[in-house]
Amino acid sequence: MENEPTITTPESAQPAEPTPSTIDVNAQEEQKRRSSSPRGLLVAVAVGIVAVLTMQAFTLLSAGNTDDQVAALEEQVDDMAFDVSEVRRSVVEVDRKVDELAAEAPIAAAASGASAAVAPTTPEGWLPPFEQGQPDAALGIALGDVTGSEYYTDADVTIDPTDGTTRAWLVWAHWCPYCQRELPPLAEWYETNAERYPSVELVSVTTSIDPNRGNPLEPYLDELQLPFPTIVDPDLALTEQFGASAFPFWVFTGPDGTTLLRIAGFLEIEQVEEIFNQLDTLPA
Repeated sequence: MENEPTITTPESAQPAEPTPSTIDVNAQEEQKRRSSSPRGLLVAVAVGIVAVLTMQAFTLLSAGNTDDQVAALEEQVDDMAFDVSEVRRSVVEVDRKVDELAAEAPIAAAASGASAAVAPTTPEGWLPPFEQGQPDAALGIALGDVTGSEYYTDADVTIDPTDGTTRAWLVWAHWCPYCQRELPPLAEWYETNAERYPSVELVSVTTSIDPNRGNPLEPYLDELQLPFPTIVDPDLALTEQFGASAFPFWVFTGPDGTTLLRIAGFLEIEQVEEIFNQLDTLPA
């Protein structure tokens, strides 16, 4: 649509690449799977055999061996070399079998009614997952009602993004170092400048709650005393609704609830202010 409002990412905004606080869990699990697979065990056996061969060779070269001892050692080395070749052959066979299974997986998934290549349909009112460096598929999509418990009032709230208010949504985790860096200056800036943006509201969503971290959520929020609504997302449902891929994660919606911009990563206050200035120009 020609008159559809848009806002742009500040040129100075350079969201950080994923860090240990936003590790790709799928990649970690894949590494664990590979290291515990039969292929990994066979490789370990091969390495062990090579180590033994090295020890045998060292013994063979050492002084003081009789001809019979040397001949016996040579025979053992030959036998072990054959074992190594068998292990290598087994590794190649396992590799071939793994490749076959990988090729058959999409076919099996299709037969079961699932698809390994096609993502499930995003529920209405939910935004598709954000992919860094790719055109954002959520732009122009209306965000649905955001429902949860507000931490400071302990009240159940439902925010309708289509109610005529432009909003900035910040999804964050209490253990995320970038969130910890971003929240205090953001709270101070918003408390001082909120009146400049009467038609723009800032709402935060605290998610990925982990009581085993060094800074439990409740004392952290009590100390921060954020001047904007803070909705608690205990089961990551809101995180999925926003399509968040990292923390912190920003989503900006227009008065009609349509998604204008999403940013994965830390923003400086100057960048936040630049975006708010653009949001403030949008017609109600």
